[in-house]
Amino acid sequence: MNSEFSLPEIITAIKSVKQQFQPTPELLQMMETFRQIVNDCIRIGLDNDISTMKKLCNLAYKQLASYEIMSYYKLCAISHAAGILANRKKSIKRNLRPRRPYATKPLLVSCYGFKIIDGILKVPLGDRQYYDILLNDYIRRVLSDPLLKIRSFTLTIDSVSICCSKEVAQVECTDIEGVDRNLRNLTIGNLENIVQYDLSKTIDIADNTRSIIRSFKRNDIRVRRKLYGKYGKRRKNRINQLLHHVSKVVVQSAKYNKSAITFEDIRHIRWLYQRGNYQGHTYRGRMNSWSFAEIKRLITYKAAWEGVPVIQLSKNETRGTSQLCPRCGKKIAQVDRRKTRQLWCDHCKR
Repeated sequence: MNSEFSLPEIITAIKSVKQQFQPTPELLQMMETFRQIVNDCIRIGLDNDISTMKKLCNLAYKQLASYEIMSYYKLCAISHAAGILANRKKSIKRNLRPRRPYATKPLLVSCYGFKIIDGILKVPLGDRQYYDILLNDYIRRVLSDPLLKIRSFTLTIDSVSICCSKEVAQVECTDIEGVDRNLRNLTIGNLENIVQYDLSKTIDIADNTRSIIRSFKRNDIRVRRKLYGKYGKRRKNRINQLLHHVSKVVVQSAKYNKSAITFEDIRHIRWLYQRGNYQGHTYRGRMNSWSFAEIKRLITYKAAWEGVPVIQLSKNETRGTSQLCPRCGKKIAQVDRRKTRQLWCDHCKR
C-alpha cells in the first residue's frame, strides 16, 4: 500500500550578528585599501558599462595588482562593487537619477580564509598571520548551533559583523494573519483573533529627544552635529529595542498558531507628511516617530529564521479593502463620528 505525503519545503535563512570593535592601525590601513579597491572597481564598471560580477572580475582583477592586500579581499571588493553597480542599474530602470556611486567609509569584507576557533574570529592578514577578535557571549551562543553555516565577516571602524545561514523547514500554515502598522500600535489578526501591541512609547521617546535637541542654544555646527548624532543614535537604539521585542513576539505567535504573516504595500506613505505639506514640524515629527519599514524588516528576517512564510500583497490587492467588510465584502460605515476606529457592517450585524 503506497501512502502519499509531502515533505516540508526547505528554505535558506540568512542573518548577521554584530558587536562593537576597535580596530588596530594595521586593520584600519587594510580597510582603507579595501575602500580604494571598491572605488576603483566602480570606476572601471561605469567606464565600461558593466554591472555583473563575472565581467567586472575579468576586466578589473589584473588592474588591482598594485594593491598590497590578499587576493581574498580583492575578490570580495569586486563583488561589493558589482552589487553597488547592480543597485544603480535598478534605480535607473525605475526612472530615478542616481548619483555616481562611491564608497566613503573604510570597511573590510571577506568570505574566504577566516576562522572562528573557541569564540575567536581570526582575520587573515597575509603570510599566514591572523588578527584575533574575541566574540561576545551573544555571538558565541548564536554560532554554537551546529546547523549554522558561517558565510562571511565585515569589519568597520567601530563594529564587526558575521553573516550566517541555515536550512530551515518551512512551517505548514493553516491560517493567515495580517499586519497593520499604525502610529501608536501594531495590530496582528485574522477573522478569529486580533492582537494589538502598544507602541505609544516610541512617540514619547521621539518627542523627548526633540525637546532635548531644541533646548540647545549654542549655534555651533561642530557641537550641534556631535550632539544631534549622539541623541539621534540614542533615540534609534531605544525605539529599535521596542520594535525588536514586538517583532519577536509576533513571529513566535505566528509559528505557534501555524499562521503565515501578510504585509500590505505602504511604500511612499511618508510622502503624506513630508516638508512642504504645511503640517508643521511638530506634527511631521510625531507622524515619523518610528519606521514602518524597520518593523517589517525585523519580522521578515525573524520569520524566515523560524520557517514562517511571509506574504507581500500589492497595492492592487489591497486597494479599497479598508472600506469593505473582511467577512462578506460589503461596504462598512462608522458607528459614531466620535468613535472613528469602530466600524459596522449592516450585513453581518457586527
